[in-house]
Amino acid sequence: MENSVVKGLGKKVKISGPVIGTLVMILVISTVFTILTPRYLSLNNVIDIFRTISIRFIVSLAMGIVIASGGFDLSIGHVAGFSGLITAYMLVNLRLSIPLSIVSGILVGTSLGCVNGVIVGWLGVSSFITTLGMQMVIIGLRYWLTNGTTIMNLPKAFCWYGVGKVLGIPVIVIIMVVIFIIMLGVMHRTTLGRRIISVGLNLEASRLSGINPRIYTALALMLSGALSGIAGVLIVARNELANVDVGDGYLLEAMTMAVLAHVMFGKFKTQGVMLMTIFVVMLMNGLTMLGVGPSSMNMIKGTMLIIIIGLGKLMQFLRNRRSVN
Repeated sequence: MENSVVKGLGKKVKISGPVIGTLVMILVISTVFTILTPRYLSLNNVIDIFRTISIRFIVSLAMGIVIASGGFDLSIGHVAGFSGLITAYMLVNLRLSIPLSIVSGILVGTSLGCVNGVIVGWLGVSSFITTLGMQMVIIGLRYWLTNGTTIMNLPKAFCWYGVGKVLGIPVIVIIMVVIFIIMLGVMHRTTLGRRIISVGLNLEASRLSGINPRIYTALALMLSGALSGIAGVLIVARNELANVDVGDGYLLEAMTMAVLAHVMFGKFKTQGVMLMTIFVVMLMNGLTMLGVGPSSMNMIKGTMLIIIIGLGKLMQFLRNRRSVN
């Protein structure tokens, strides 16, 4: 589909076909669910949707960046959960300050991402195997740290980041918007982001142009760890407690949204990840309101992922065939 052009403020703003297509899908499911259950667009449910989008977007963006570099990160949910667990442990067990605890949690996520990056980028181990192994390491670490107990009684000032509001807008949504703007600039306006995407699109061409793939593969995983760390802190703040398995359920959702964005837009786009996250979260929320249970929801997510990957392969085949002709 060719780009549509909207003229405004004296300059042309291009809106791509995938963006229009995604917005149409969002409009359609909003209309359908509003008809089926009028509570769907109630103020409380809309706020809940955007709170859910906030965390899902951050973990999906973390996955999307690694996919953009040509890799895969199976440890995203566990890194997020462990980062949140560390933050809660420092707040409650060690009674450290909120800023220090939050920074420490994010640094833990970044450090775990760095370890993944060194093993994948410099040692040449498969990202699939490396991040799967990191999952196992984190599972052991979190049980060693907490003995399987839930950390509760978190400071209200900390939980404000997950449940508080500023002028009626959830704080967690404001944080998401800030991260979106920053990563939009980093991934599409800086050498770092463009080279990460370049390595994923064509490894050999990137190497021949003087780009060291090892460095940017490692940096992609480090960015993934940092974003996962931020997500983990927000998950714990929103839940107002830290379970030993916090974050485990986010991997499948991150995979679904990041892969869907990659297939829909043909390559990594930060705004694509945002739109796909909005679409999937709104769909899941509507199904939940209609009484669809967790087991059926996981089946739907898994089916979506399989279909998405199949569509991606088909679209790649068609693009290659078109380029040959």
